[in-house]
Amino acid sequence: MPSDPGCYEERYRLTGSAVLALGASLLAVGLGFLWHTPAIFGVISAVLLVLATFGGGVVEAARRAVAFRADYAGVMLGAVPGTMPRRPAVFVPWADIEQIVVYPAEPRGRGGPGTARCVGIQRREGALALAEGNEQASGCPVPGVAAGATRRVTGWRLDRERLAAVTSVVAPGIRVTDVGGIEGTGRAASIPELRPPD
Repeated sequence: MPSDPGCYEERYRLTGSAVLALGASLLAVGLGFLWHTPAIFGVISAVLLVLATFGGGVVEAARRAVAFRADYAGVMLGAVPGTMPRRPAVFVPWADIEQIVVYPAEPRGRGGPGTARCVGIQRREGALALAEGNEQASGCPVPGVAAGATRRVTGWRLDRERLAAVTSVVAPGIRVTDVGGIEGTGRAASIPELRPPD
């Protein structure tokens, strides 16, 4: 079945680290039940702590919650699972969008994986303020991209070409811009914009 030319949607997926954390937690619970010692309470407490920390992300990924959606109405950035406080979903109508920006972001914390990608929405001047996160997005080189209108591409994949194709169909005046090359994407830093052929 061909995909809808006016809709692009990505959902959260189970990542290797989430599966590993869940497997380790279940193994610890199983071993705790095999050993009938007071240590079982320590193991169960540790498992519950791990599940409380990572569980939100695993549950969101398992139920395949929407991470990103662009359609005829606008762009929806899904809720970010496993964060405290939880970042809610944000919807931005096309009338408020100047451009969609894909940019590299440094990994969180020391020893994290290499450069990640982020997607952000540069809103038009005069657009209504977001419920939260109206300050400039940290690490985004494009001014006017609010922190609340960005998402790190983690636990889901961004199909840059599909996003550009849908945007050209539903909002032809809106650009999808790559800012800086990202290792492993095959895109050089000199590519300012990608549009499908007319």
